[in-house]
Amino acid sequence: MDLIKIGKYIAAKRKALGLTQKQLAEKLNMSDKSVSKWERGICLPDVTVYLELCKILGISINEFLAGEDIIEENIEQKSEENILKITKDNKTKQKILKKIITLLLCVLIVFMTVSFFIFKETNKSQNYIESFLEESPEMKTVELLSKHQGDIMLFHYDTNKQFNLISMYLTEYQKGKKISHKEVCEFYINPSQGAKKGNIALTINQETSSMNIIVAYDGGYYSAEQISFSKNITDFNAWSIEKIEEKTIIKYGKEQMLAALFYGKKGVSIIPIEELEKKDTKVKNDYMCILSFKFK
Repeated sequence: MDLIKIGKYIAAKRKALGLTQKQLAEKLNMSDKSVSKWERGICLPDVTVYLELCKILGISINEFLAGEDIIEENIEQKSEENILKITKDNKTKQKILKKIITLLLCVLIVFMTVSFFIFKETNKSQNYIESFLEESPEMKTVELLSKHQGDIMLFHYDTNKQFNLISMYLTEYQKGKKISHKEVCEFYINPSQGAKKGNIALTINQETSSMNIIVAYDGGYYSAEQISFSKNITDFNAWSIEKIEEKTIIKYGKEQMLAALFYGKKGVSIIPIEELEKKDTKVKNDYMCILSFKFK
């Protein structure tokens, strides 16, 4: 149906009777805003007021639906046209309604699926290792309590299953060439103690070219001290340390880099851990050693 045409017809009939929108609305026990919407072609009146509205305006239902006066000989034809229009409009509305319902169902399914995965991810145990920030309370506490000389790094791990061992490996490079790779310590964690979470502390002493590693968890701790590196290599004037910065997913049974030390006579080229783990990364420093871990 032509809402604009019907709206203009209602307005014309109202004005012909000398009624304002408010007066017509009062006769129908409705607001003048509703009448205004009808006359602007925004919407039709509710079906329940058709008869009363037509009675007030002095028009037939057919004229109201046609949006024009109908002479007597055309009443039958207009009635048929109005019935066809109403039937067509209802079918169109049903199609639109079905599309809306289908769309809402799709949105609901997507929402429920996403909510399920968010809930699942939120409530399951994590599986990562990450470093504490330099200014974090944990780091400050370790620095105050530590009796070790040198640089300190602190890492936290949170796993989604129990494990038996944490192994640490040291890989050394000289002028870009690997000169050694070995397991330097192994920490046995009793699965019955449920050691799924814990911290790893690493201290580096440049003067003695050694490092200490401590693994602490709810059931206790283990330590490995005076692990040597850069053996028989001297005259290093520059050095730097890199460590994992972002959360790193733990891959069980696979060796993963934790920290790297760079040494050089004149300077060092610092390479992030993420870049070092790429096989095609070229290492150009005079000396470098990498500390890796493996959960197994």
